[in-house]
Amino acid sequence: MVSQHGILLAVSIISDHFGPLVSKVCGCLLRHGALSLHEIVRRLGLSPGQVKNSLLVLIQHNCVQAFSTPRGSGGKTVTVYLAIFDNVLHRLRFSKFLSVVRADIPDQKLFLKDYFRMVG
Repeated sequence: MVSQHGILLAVSIISDHFGPLVSKVCGCLLRHGALSLHEIVRRLGLSPGQVKNSLLVLIQHNCVQAFSTPRGSGGKTVTVYLAIFDNVLHRLRFSKFLSVVRADIPDQKLFLKDYFRMVG
């Protein structure tokens, strides 16, 4: 379990990198654990589109993991989303990563293109 101070740090990092809307979604997931889209919308009072877009950003940057889980006896599955606290903290190192790449790798654009293709 992540401490309250850790959650505040993670939400601040996400807010600095992606804005307040995305940080609300990430904070909700950090505080409440794995939630479905419907549960996030209900807890935050945002539109489903806003939450979907925020989740897409967080998933693209590997800060949130999406997975399917069975719900009920009808064999229905629901996608739930889980914030990955450690990966959010790694965002702090991103600017250092870019500065090292710029300084040490001559063909940095090709390297970064390949890197983001692998990560994304």
